Amino acid sequence: MIEFIVGLVVLIAAIVVVAGVALSAHWGQKRELGLVQYIAYPILLTYALSMLLSGRDLAFPDDVLAIVVNKSPILVWIGRFTSIFLIFACGERIVRRLLSTDVKPLPGMLIFAFWAFFISNTLSPAFFGQYFYLSHEFLYALLACQAALFANTKADVDAMTVVLRNALYALLVASAACIVWKHGLVLSTNYHGLIPGLKLRYAGLTSHANSLGPLCVLFMLCLWYQPLKNRWLMRFGWAMGIISLILTQSKTSWIAFVLSVVVLAWYSRRDEIHARIQDFRRPHLPVLLVLALMFCGASMLVIFMFGGAGDKIARFFTTRDGAELMTFMGRDQIWQVAIEEWRKYPVFGYGLNIFDEAFRNSVGMPYATHAHSQFFQSLSSAGSIGAAGLVFYTFVIAYFVARTVRASQGLSLALFILLICKSISEVPLSMASLGPDLPIHMLQLAVLVRYYVPAGQALRDQASQRRHAMEGELS
Repeated sequence: MIEFIVGLVVLIAAIVVVAGVALSAHWGQKRELGLVQYIAYPILLTYALSMLLSGRDLAFPDDVLAIVVNKSPILVWIGRFTSIFLIFACGERIVRRLLSTDVKPLPGMLIFAFWAFFISNTLSPAFFGQYFYLSHEFLYALLACQAALFANTKADVDAMTVVLRNALYALLVASAACIVWKHGLVLSTNYHGLIPGLKLRYAGLTSHANSLGPLCVLFMLCLWYQPLKNRWLMRFGWAMGIISLILTQSKTSWIAFVLSVVVLAWYSRRDEIHARIQDFRRPHLPVLLVLALMFCGASMLVIFMFGGAGDKIARFFTTRDGAELMTFMGRDQIWQVAIEEWRKYPVFGYGLNIFDEAFRNSVGMPYATHAHSQFFQSLSSAGSIGAAGLVFYTFVIAYFVARTVRASQGLSLALFILLICKSISEVPLSMASLGPDLPIHMLQLAVLVRYYVPAGQALRDQASQRRHAMEGELS
């Protein structure tokens, strides 16, 4: 009797899903934009509320978070709504794309690489890893990224960027408000970082400062790409993003921000900078750049020769902070554990439930919720197959970034830099659950698809432009 009831429930659920996707496809048949771009709202709302209701206090000496799993009915129902909304929003876009015939062709290599990554890093360890682990959340990340691959118009990318900008703006404002209300929830006051005298470390309504840092960078990238119309809101947003990023004291996020800003500035002013550098009548810019390089080099030499910088650096590495920096804040021990698990299960890995509570207790690392590296996470959880899939996917994305960086005015490269920097110490490409990094992955894929032009078509467009230019000169 119980088996019959379970089977009936599954059948009804399948019928409801199919009917819902069909209705959503009918709804979106005459609408250029669907609802995929709004996925960031419920994802970030659920994430922020889970931190708000966690009951944590970062004022304690141990600033490694031990988030209390909250079973609040509010979070449960928001999670259910998010899942349903994601299925229908992504299902509508996917069905609409599959049924359309007059749309821009998709880059087959990028889609193949994405599916190879998903199969090798999610499905393969789930079924063939040492410990079987299967979850319905695998479907959500897959649908979201696949829908992003179908978002191949400028309107799609613009809408996705605007929603991400607004959602992250609200997250930063809410996090800042919590400083006044309950600062221990979002702020640690005993951190020793690279900034002398600054013992604050800001995590906001995220799980860790290293999670808030990349979101601050993403917010400012979206703010650059889609500026706010209100001048004061724009200035306040930039101030909020920069101050929050500084207070996170996340070194990888600082590096990602500097590199991303340089890329965006260069590609948004590329032609103007080229013209200024090559203009012999106004040699001020190249002379200024050469003088700046000479001054920086001479200053470094003076500091090392007469300022005792070498001795200070040597003494720093003998301190506690220096030792932590040399060991990547203790992450080398976690990476060693990941390598040991790969050696035990070299082909398909441990499984996706590695670094769960039972595993962390067995290795004596209750703070290691993941491998703190995308590569070591893939290597340990999915084995050599997962690592190979990750490397292949990364190189394919890098190729498409190179092909789209100029057309996107540097946005594709800036997002790629952010993902690479975050991959050093975090796991931003996880496809096993809905997390705050999923919108970054989605936006990266959408930008690549939007601005990619096949080589043959690019050559034809260049030839057509040259032909029109010659015809204009002759006329």
